[in-house]
Amino acid sequence: MGVWKSLVDRMRDKRDELARKAAKKAAGAAVDTAGKVVDGVSKAIENAIFGETKESQAPDPFAKLKAAEAEKKERERKR
Repeated sequence: MGVWKSLVDRMRDKRDELARKAAKKAAGAAVDTAGKVVDGVSKAIENAIFGETKESQAPDPFAKLKAAEAEKKERERKR
């Protein structure tokens, strides 16, 4: 009887430990997500009040590719 009780106690302790770790990770993820949401909302409010600024406008990641394609099309038209 003592062996089973010992095993059950260890299993309960391990379950509680894993539950605490999971809760800590979930809380950390929630804080990170909340921080990102607050940043997004603050940028949206700033844009609504002051209008879009150069800092708030993200550069086009495909600008070089688009320019190269436009140049290629222009060269083909001249031929």
